[in-house]
Amino acid sequence: MTKVVNSHKPPLLPKRFLKWYCKPDLYEDISGDIEEDFNRRHELKGARSARFFYYLDVIRFFRPFAVKNLFKTQIDNSMFSINSKIALRNLGKHKLYSFINISGLALGIAACLVIAHYVAFQLSFDKQFENSDTLYRVHMTRYQNGVNQGTNEDVGFGLGPAIRKAAPEIERSSLLHTYSDGAVVSPLVDSISTAAFQEYDILFVEPSFLDMFSMNFLSGDSKTALDDLKSVVISESTAKKYFGNTNDLLVGQTLNIEGNWGESGAFTIAGVFEDFPDNSHLAFDILLPMSNVLKDSQYQSDDAAWGWSNFELYVQLNPQTTEAIVEGKIASLMEEYVGEEMQQNGEERIPSIQSIKELHLKSERTGEEGAMTSIYFLILIASFILVIAWINFINLSTAKAAERSREVGVKKAMGAVKRQIIIQFLTESFWINLLATVLAIGIAYGLLPEMGLIIGEDLSLDLANPVTLIIIGGMIFIGPLLAGIYPAFVMSAFKTTDSLKGHKTLGSGKVPLRKILVVFQFVISTLMIAGTYAVTEQLKFMSNQSTGFEKDRILVVNGPQTDIAFTSFEKFKQEVKAIPSVEQFATSRSIPGGGYNWGTEMYKEGDDKSTRKRISIIWVDSDFIPTYEIEMISGRDFSDPIRKAEDISIANGLIINEATVKAYNLGTPEEAINKKLVVSGEVIPVRGVMKDHNWQSLHNKIAPSAFLFSNASKRHFSLKLNMQNTEQVISQISSLYEENFPGNPIEYHFLNDFFNEQYQADQEFGKIFNSFAIFAVIASCLGLLGLTAFQMLQKSKEIGIRKVLGAKMTSITILFSKNYVSLILIANVIAVPITYFGIRSWLEDFAFKISISPKLFIVPVILLMGIALITITFQTLKAAQANPIKSLRSE
Repeated sequence: MTKVVNSHKPPLLPKRFLKWYCKPDLYEDISGDIEEDFNRRHELKGARSARFFYYLDVIRFFRPFAVKNLFKTQIDNSMFSINSKIALRNLGKHKLYSFINISGLALGIAACLVIAHYVAFQLSFDKQFENSDTLYRVHMTRYQNGVNQGTNEDVGFGLGPAIRKAAPEIERSSLLHTYSDGAVVSPLVDSISTAAFQEYDILFVEPSFLDMFSMNFLSGDSKTALDDLKSVVISESTAKKYFGNTNDLLVGQTLNIEGNWGESGAFTIAGVFEDFPDNSHLAFDILLPMSNVLKDSQYQSDDAAWGWSNFELYVQLNPQTTEAIVEGKIASLMEEYVGEEMQQNGEERIPSIQSIKELHLKSERTGEEGAMTSIYFLILIASFILVIAWINFINLSTAKAAERSREVGVKKAMGAVKRQIIIQFLTESFWINLLATVLAIGIAYGLLPEMGLIIGEDLSLDLANPVTLIIIGGMIFIGPLLAGIYPAFVMSAFKTTDSLKGHKTLGSGKVPLRKILVVFQFVISTLMIAGTYAVTEQLKFMSNQSTGFEKDRILVVNGPQTDIAFTSFEKFKQEVKAIPSVEQFATSRSIPGGGYNWGTEMYKEGDDKSTRKRISIIWVDSDFIPTYEIEMISGRDFSDPIRKAEDISIANGLIINEATVKAYNLGTPEEAINKKLVVSGEVIPVRGVMKDHNWQSLHNKIAPSAFLFSNASKRHFSLKLNMQNTEQVISQISSLYEENFPGNPIEYHFLNDFFNEQYQADQEFGKIFNSFAIFAVIASCLGLLGLTAFQMLQKSKEIGIRKVLGAKMTSITILFSKNYVSLILIANVIAVPITYFGIRSWLEDFAFKISISPKLFIVPVILLMGIALITITFQTLKAAQANPIKSLRSE
């Protein structure tokens, strides 16, 4: 039975455009075909996709066979050929004018192509899956005594099975648990390990995950691949890395996986899947069954299902349901299972679900909300550069209008009508835009791989991409109209008699449009330079800002994943400390920039339980605080702990930061000592108060945090070096590591590099913004160069007369520069307040930031003025140095 496709209303604007350009005898057939495809896509892919392809189809049919005669005058091939010859002849005759127009437009179009590819890549995240439109991630917004504590994706594993029973609106769901700190994976051949790999991209998921995210299996059965507790599925690239191939013989092979989650040991490969796409918020190479991690001891207690909130939950909705219905069902479950506990604790959790298509750029997760702002900025930058290039074209065209007035007068005297004159100049605009587009494609081919290196992705120009086709088509066919229509109408409006007499009738108004456009150009340039300067200063500030701990001389070595004897650790520690260049050795379960070990609730003993607040805890040993040079304000560090072998000892108390003292109203740092705090049911005294430090990036405020004692955490080893013979020292450490922890590949990094990785997105944005700001300034200066060159040509006789009468070159330069200098000053006056609000808005994403000082505006203004003056002075000096006889001999 044939499926009936419902009729949907297509977008009005492209429909009108199609009717305007299409030949009447073809319109009914073409529009019918396009609307039929529109309705089909609307049913299969949704309204947004259908509208996008409707626009694309309308543009695709803009071809000679379908386009009617849009003008009443006869425009045949011979007329186009004549106009093209005139246009190309003029371009060859006026080389500077042609160079400035074509190169300026090429920069603008190239910027659009490059940024459009980058933006398209960013917008494509998580849209490639078959079920993308119905896949959601569950979020929780937590309130403590009415105060918003933030939104994240952390839920208890009990929510997964509960929601499947309670909500038939959900077709599938899958819990997800990360394998934090990674694992050591060893391929086994005849039960013998052939190599060891440290892997971090490992997830625990439920079997339904494979269908939800359209996993394409190259071998194995996706329906049963994760049914067994000790089964594993790996990516194509991982299979090649371990075994050199991805064939069916890999199914049944064994991997030994050693880590800190679930059951370690031998796992049987049950499938190999095609590499997961890069444009997804998820990244993984190895998948393990959720049932494995749920065997972990911490998840065996009676209240673990709802008490441990370190799982994520993805749901696939029935297409007929709504987000609000599912959110209501989750809220009811939360009330049923933990409602009483939340009420006692003064806590509220508001569930929500967010489409996976929005997670990359529009995440509701606290701290990730501003990603889309960068995309808007880049789109704005591309538009600015293109507008600057079009302004150059308009300014230079209108500046040359008086020179070409006789040409227009002769044509009109020979019988040419206004429409023919307009078409001639639009043809010239068409060729300039066409040549600029060809050059822009070459520039984009070179720039896209460079941008790919900045963001760590493989980017290249794809001429078959619909976005690329729309931009190129728009620049070739719509660009000439936008840039050329005003100059064409201006020049076609010259009166025949005035044109033949050589009267210059252009720009008779009080404020010529050309001056307004020059001001607008330099407003944009000032904004771009000021923005670049502010971004650079903020990035420099974040890199140089004191974090409150030593990070420049700390070498962090990741601890072994396999079980090791405590004696092996102690031996390694003593041997490393014996190296002359190693000043101190500390262990911890996390390091600055690596997050916290435990997020829980805490309140003062004696206070109501509802006063609980969030606290983040890190386990450290007795040497951690001295090694990192964290300042103690009151109390003691862990240098004289009550040792209990490798166990965590709450008997040693808590060391809290200043933010905790304030948040929990503990008085002064001295008064806080020995006060008792209830942490997840355990009463722990305050041992010491340390100075606030930036454990996380400067995007975040300093939150309440604390250290608990752990005698020998094997997760991270922090070594303070004297930075002499560093390579030799690292080689020694590597040898000792291999000797004491066989089967564990060593991984190390300097803390400063690791900590600054948190600013990678900011640095990427800064590099991209700075690059295109240079584009904008170059385009503006090209326009200024063209205008001053043309003005000097027009004023050559005046300059010659002034020189004959004794004028000095400096006075001539100042005379002809002051008009442009005044325009640039006006532009700066307009740009500075806009810049102020723009910088202030961008800096709101940072808890620690530069102050908005006059320097942020003065430096860009002086820089732009300097660049502009060099450009103007170059042309005026060139004209002033010319022999006056050459310019006056025709008089």
